[in-house]
Amino acid sequence: MKHPLMAALAVGVLVLTPAHAALANSSQSSATTYSGQGVEADGFGGYDLSEELCGTANGAEVDGPYLLWVFTSTKSSSATITGPWGSAPMIKKGNGAFHYVSAWYDPGDLIGVVSASGNGSTANPQLVISHGCRPFEDRGAWCSPGFWRNAESAAWTHTGYTRDDSFNASVPPFWFGDTFSADPTLGTVLSDAPTYSGAPVPGTSGYPLNAFNATGAMLTDALPGYSFSLDVMMS
Repeated sequence: MKHPLMAALAVGVLVLTPAHAALANSSQSSATTYSGQGVEADGFGGYDLSEELCGTANGAEVDGPYLLWVFTSTKSSSATITGPWGSAPMIKKGNGAFHYVSAWYDPGDLIGVVSASGNGSTANPQLVISHGCRPFEDRGAWCSPGFWRNAESAAWTHTGYTRDDSFNASVPPFWFGDTFSADPTLGTVLSDAPTYSGAPVPGTSGYPLNAFNATGAMLTDALPGYSFSLDVMMS
């Protein structure tokens, strides 16, 4: 005959076993913290959106600056996102995806700060910035020829130019009022200050720039949201 104490212990084991299984399943969490998905280094020490979509006429969620957050938690029926704006419910879009439109924030300030969680356990929840629209402000700036000579390719991408583009086809007549018979590349001009830092030859812009500085001015002005400023250059 089984001892009563042994029987009680056996029952206890049977009762505890399902609870242990439940605890094991709960180790899967639907919470995650944003770690930079959907943005990329801009070459200036910050981040840009991988995809930009501006204006409701073009399919954007809202007019003006914004960020669209997408949280994926396949076993959740509701989700919450928390960031500089506080905590807010997300909108379920099907297939375990939840959306939230926030105001614009500098993406670099959001990494490790924004988080999302769902009400179901998910092995690998994901939180990304799907797309958004930056605020465009025309800010006077000056990025020197030395900056552009050493800038990463990602920085050049924002201008629409490359180091191999022709100086004669890119800088005159607006920024520099002459051309060179050798037709140097932009990279060549930036790498040879002694040759291209001669007397200024103002172009149609009227700025008193030599070829070396004219190349820096042209590239600075090509950056979205910025315009070349002689005052900033001279300061």
